[in-house]
This record gives sequence, C-alpha cells and structure tokens, in this order.
Amino acid sequence: MPEKKGRIVVVDDDVQLVESVTTLLESVGYEVFSAHRAEKGFDLAKEKQPDLILLDVMFAGPPGPDGIEISRRIRKDPELKDIPVVMLSGVKKVLELGYDMTPDESFMPVEAFIDKPVKPEKLLTTIDEVLESRA
Repeated sequence: MPEKKGRIVVVDDDVQLVESVTTLLESVGYEVFSAHRAEKGFDLAKEKQPDLILLDVMFAGPPGPDGIEISRRIRKDPELKDIPVVMLSGVKKVLELGYDMTPDESFMPVEAFIDKPVKPEKLLTTIDEVLESRA
C-alpha cells in the first residue's frame, strides 16, 4: 500500500469522474473525500481540512453556487484560504469557449485549471506541482 501523501477533497457532480479520480489518487497514496454538490464540497473542505481541493465549475441540479463562486468563498474563508484549488471542467468544451480559462486573484482564484476529459498523468503532475509549490 502506498505511503499517505496527503488529503484531497474532490467536488464534482459527475459520479463516474469522482470514482475514477478517487481510484487514481488513492492508488498513489492520497486520502480522498468527495462531494457531488458545490456547497457540500465547501462544507466537506472545512471539515476535512485537505491539502488540496479539486473542484468542478458547473454543477447540475437545483440552483446553487458554481465552482468559481466556491473558489472565491474558499479564498475568503480564514480556515480554507491557504488550501490550493485545482479546477477541473469541461466548461470550455460545453460552451465552446475560444479562450483559455486562466486562474487569477479575483475571477477564478485557483492554482490551476485542467480541461475535461482529464488525463490521469496530467492530473497527477498538476497536483504534485501545486503541492510542491506550497511546501
């Protein structure tokens, strides 16, 4: 069994994606917690105090905050503000956006943005780089 590398909260309404990302991260030593709604993910992050949060942009279902709004809440919350956030999303493909979704301090305050479908090696490399830059 791999040595525990840290704790990650995955927040995405795609159940299959959450399961596959959880399996991947656990196979390399991360402890993973997940939520399928943005608000629940925020609450879970407060409860678990992870080393990193993986967060979707768009959520299906009843109206509620999107991942960008949750990333802003995380940055304003004294308990969460120092936890790095990596955004995972298919928003560029769904909305046919012709520009990059670039993290910044006000609109999308996250450390990295990864397009879906997520390639396992890209996800692991990004997580490692973000966590190393915080160490």
